[in-house]
Amino acid sequence: MRKKINLALVGSNFAIKCYFPVIKNNKNLNLKILCSRNVKKIQLANKYKKLDLEKNWKKIFKKNIDLIVLAVPPKVQEKILKFNLRYKKMMILEKPISTNYLKSKKLIDLFKEKKIKADINLTFLNHPNFIYLMKIIKNKKFGKVLNYSINWNFVIYDYNIKKKSWKVQQKLGGGITNIFLTHVLSYCEFLFGKNLIYNVNTSIDHFKKIKFLKKINCEVKNPNNIAGNIILQVKKAGKQNHIFKINFEKCSVIIENNSKDWTKNFRMKINNKLIKFKKSNKYNDGRCDQIESLINQFLIRKNYKKLNYCLNSEKIINQIKY
Repeated sequence: MRKKINLALVGSNFAIKCYFPVIKNNKNLNLKILCSRNVKKIQLANKYKKLDLEKNWKKIFKKNIDLIVLAVPPKVQEKILKFNLRYKKMMILEKPISTNYLKSKKLIDLFKEKKIKADINLTFLNHPNFIYLMKIIKNKKFGKVLNYSINWNFVIYDYNIKKKSWKVQQKLGGGITNIFLTHVLSYCEFLFGKNLIYNVNTSIDHFKKIKFLKKINCEVKNPNNIAGNIILQVKKAGKQNHIFKINFEKCSVIIENNSKDWTKNFRMKINNKLIKFKKSNKYNDGRCDQIESLINQFLIRKNYKKLNYCLNSEKIINQIKY
């Protein structure tokens, strides 16, 4: 029988909404510590008497913990990753890895050098539609990929109410490049190979001394001269709309989602024929399904590939000037 892994969950909001439901139901994990300064965590801890509540993340490293799951802002995550170099705890983290590409690369290089097991939550790399698309590309059933286009419109609440949080500031690891373009570049690399980005056009807004990128349109090339066009844009309200069209030699494939949920209600069409996937009603938030997949894979093998995808995306983002 496999020994249960003792786990600490650090963060609030996303940690509670998406990580917590998955972790507490995993028979291979023993959630021992919730770490946050947020009062919501205290209220949650009162419902689960066996959990320790800790406000100072440094203290959890001295406890009997094997795995630390992070859902914190990049600036805080950067400090925790650096602190972990002496303790070598297993880690699951969020993107971007830190607030700066060079710092991110140095940290991951040290993790590899010290053989610290780690992985990163890149939602779409664990999504059934994107995994199925990878199988289509690999078996060359429809010939080679010729080109693709991505159009993703979304709402950033903090931007719309002009709130000066890390989520709207690129230098703090926020903005549409770090939060959204990282996802897109990562799944493009997963599907087509390493990205080369060029011909970037942007639209800028200013508020509270923040220079905010509200739209980006860029051309991308991948190995074998696969050309892509990516358009990301903030909208004022409503559902997000994520459309990914791939043209093969013999057909076209479209993956699209029109929903407030990032990952639920995706539809795939091959030459306008709908491909049905088994729907999951296990969790309220669709991202939980992808986190469950991430954790299950993490428990059985060590793989830095997703971290490399994120690093390559951060490197490209670091080169975009606006």
